[in-house]
Amino acid sequence: MDNNYQSNYYNLPPRNPGQTMATVSMILGVVSIFTLFTVYIPLVCGSIAVVLAILSKGSLKKMLTTAKVGIGTAIGSIALLFVMIASFSAMLLSTSGDTLIKFGQQIDQQFKEQTGQEIEDILGMSYEDIMREYVGESN
Repeated sequence: MDNNYQSNYYNLPPRNPGQTMATVSMILGVVSIFTLFTVYIPLVCGSIAVVLAILSKGSLKKMLTTAKVGIGTAIGSIALLFVMIASFSAMLLSTSGDTLIKFGQQIDQQFKEQTGQEIEDILGMSYEDIMREYVGESN
């Protein structure tokens, strides 16, 4: 057997034990950004990404670059999610009742065009009725 082959095999640099967690953190952070409009997935993926990024540091002095990317994207996506929820809530609160009812009618119409079914058959009431109930108006 060739001695050079053996010496090269045993002289590999040691793998950082936190590298896998840092990489998974980065992947989950990116997933949390691309799933922002699903609400729950970015919260779960982002939270796990932050924890894994912190755990990947271990006893090292500095955090790995992939862990920094993971924690940055996770925190960014969670922050964006809260901004989106807050702005949507503010929009709903500032919108007049008539506008919300018209919006409900549009949702009902869009649903029927896309699925060929009435939304009432699935939910038990139309989205227009849901909006009327929300603004406190009876039929």
